[in-house]
Amino acid sequence: MASAVTTSVHAYGLARKLVDEFERRKHKEKELNRRKDEPKKAQVAEPKEGPSRKVTQIDYSKHERTVEELDRQEKEEKYQRKKEEAAQWCTLDHEHGPNCRRPVGGCSNDHQKEWAIYEKSTDEKIRAADRFREEGNEEYKRHNYGLAAVHYRKALLQFDYTFADGPEEERHLEAVRLKCLLNLAACKCQQEEWDEVLTQCRLALEINPRTVKAFYRIGLAHLARDRFEEAKDALLSAHEIEPKNGEVLDALKRLKQKMEKYKVRTREVCKEMVAGGAGASA
Repeated sequence: MASAVTTSVHAYGLARKLVDEFERRKHKEKELNRRKDEPKKAQVAEPKEGPSRKVTQIDYSKHERTVEELDRQEKEEKYQRKKEEAAQWCTLDHEHGPNCRRPVGGCSNDHQKEWAIYEKSTDEKIRAADRFREEGNEEYKRHNYGLAAVHYRKALLQFDYTFADGPEEERHLEAVRLKCLLNLAACKCQQEEWDEVLTQCRLALEINPRTVKAFYRIGLAHLARDRFEEAKDALLSAHEIEPKNGEVLDALKRLKQKMEKYKVRTREVCKEMVAGGAGASA
């Protein structure tokens, strides 16, 4: 068994001083190290401006606002460019912009009048058509059939850009259009433009299949060309609707007379041909 170590009081005191001095220096070094680490932690805690910041420290809302502002400026510049471009070719009197319609197919004609008609209300178009029709009637009474036809065509032009709103307006529109078609056909009868007569009367019958004047003028057109069967069909259709119509009855009489003359003339031609053939054989 080892014996206990004994020392003097002086030696013990010296040893104790050395231990205390060692502990004091150790504590002092820890304190100095702690003070050195505090600025580093504070430096990491504060976000810096620049690329060294973490992703979570970037203010994305500021960048989003910048992008939105750039988009807005780009849209305004694009709209302004389109507005300036449209002002070069758009003939309508309105604020130009992306909604302006460029003429189709590079047409060089000025369609401002057509656009003016298109932008009118349906009621305004019907009233304009009726006004042109009345002007045409005045010229027809003066036997100015060419000028009357021009007025009727102006009236019909209104309906190329008209769309009725409801059955009542549709009936009013078709009634005025029917009158214009029939009056234009009457002008063409006076000018003996029979193809045009047939066209206008057929359009009139699409509106009202029982229009006597349309059948009557179709009959006149065929009668003028010696198309007796077509004339007979049209005039009989008119007669069926209005049996006492004087104009239709007169046309049927002329048709009958013309057919009889045609038969007589045909027989004479046949006799001449037979006689000519017999003389040649002798």
